[in-house]
Amino acid sequence: MAELAFADHQNRLSLDELASRSATSIRSASRVFPAETGLTFKAWRQCARIVRAMERLARGEAIARVSMAAGFASTAAFATAFRQVTAMAPTEFLERSTVSNFGGSF
Repeated sequence: MAELAFADHQNRLSLDELASRSATSIRSASRVFPAETGLTFKAWRQCARIVRAMERLARGEAIARVSMAAGFASTAAFATAFRQVTAMAPTEFLERSTVSNFGGSF
């Protein structure tokens, strides 16, 4: 189920659809997912979306483009989710990534 959800880049498949495609029930998925990952499915999926977005941001893609590709309704919604997962704004992540790429010295 995690593989199917991770492959769903725009977060379009419902929990019901993912469970069905994984040959399980929503109830089983809701019970097993936290036991195996330590997160609810919803929290895991949000983290997965943000991790994928971080990879794209680190490659230099624009925040608006990344947020749209990740299926967020707006850049503001993306920024809120990003902050909830990483405790920093996407722009702060970009600034840190740029410094890291240059070794932090100028």
